[in-house]
Amino acid sequence: MGRNSQRRRSARATRAHNLTPDLSEISRVRTQKRLRADIATWMANPSKGPGGSFLEGEHPSDPTMVMAILMAWLVGAREQITEDQARDTVLWVSDNLGIQHDDLLQVAGFIGHPDAPNLTLNQAVEGYGDPMAFVLSMVLLSGGLVAAVGGADPDWLKQFDLVS
Repeated sequence: MGRNSQRRRSARATRAHNLTPDLSEISRVRTQKRLRADIATWMANPSKGPGGSFLEGEHPSDPTMVMAILMAWLVGAREQITEDQARDTVLWVSDNLGIQHDDLLQVAGFIGHPDAPNLTLNQAVEGYGDPMAFVLSMVLLSGGLVAAVGGADPDWLKQFDLVS
C-alpha cells in the first residue's frame, strides 16, 4: 500500500471518529432556534411584529444562514399548504401588521400564493431593493404561516428545518 493511500485512510478514520459538530451545523441549529423564538414572541403579541434576536447580540446569526433557513421553511411549506392557506397567510400578516398585500406578494410566491408574480430569488430580492427588507418579508411570511397554518406553534416549522 502506498504512502498516499495510508494518509487518506488515516484522514478518513479521523473524520469518522470526530464527534465534534462543525461550525456550520452549530450556526444552523442556533439560527433556526433563534428564528423560531422570535416568531414565538411575536405570536404572543401579533400586532408587535417579530423580534430580531437572530440579528442582534454579541453573536448575530450569519445572514446567509438566515436566508437559507427562511427559504427552506417557505419552500417546504409550499409543498404542504393549499392556495387558500397561502392567501390566509398573507392576509394574517397584512391584518396584524398593516402591511399591504403587494408588499408581501414577491415573497408569497415561494409559498404558492396564486396572485404572486413568478420570480426567481434574485428578482424577488431586487424587487425589495434591499436584501434585509427581503429577509424581513420572509420572516413575516414564516410567522404568518405559523399563525394561519401551524396553530400559532413555531415548532410547526421544524418539519422544514435544514438538516445535515
